[in-house]
Amino acid sequence: MIENRELLELFSNVLRKMKKEWSNQLEHGLSPSQYFILKTLKETGPRKATELAEVIQMTPGAITGASDKLVSEGYAERKGTKEDRRVVYLEITEKGKEFVENMNEKQKSVTAKFFEGLSDEDINHLIRIYKQISHNLDGKA
Repeated sequence: MIENRELLELFSNVLRKMKKEWSNQLEHGLSPSQYFILKTLKETGPRKATELAEVIQMTPGAITGASDKLVSEGYAERKGTKEDRRVVYLEITEKGKEFVENMNEKQKSVTAKFFEGLSDEDINHLIRIYKQISHNLDGKA
């Protein structure tokens, strides 16, 4: 294990700054969690709160709270099934899809800013490093 204080401080600082930049891109008062809910719904289709909670790693209660605002603002809607009216799915609306597409474009721009000035060699090193970190995290679930 690397005991390098500078590495840990820089890593934390970069994560904090990246999170702030991405959060600054959100509009209409939505939280990052609400954006991730919409993004997941756009990519995977309608989901129950328990399914979203597992995918996004939030509690079902937090999903419900976040979903309430998405529904009230018209970004998502709740739909029951004909088979069992107790089962309710959250589904993204056209307004929600447009929001996600807009955010994806903003994130591309912000992300490009993060890596501005890095050579192709540096980018390839980062890709290798991120893959290893991801692999390390997958192994510790």
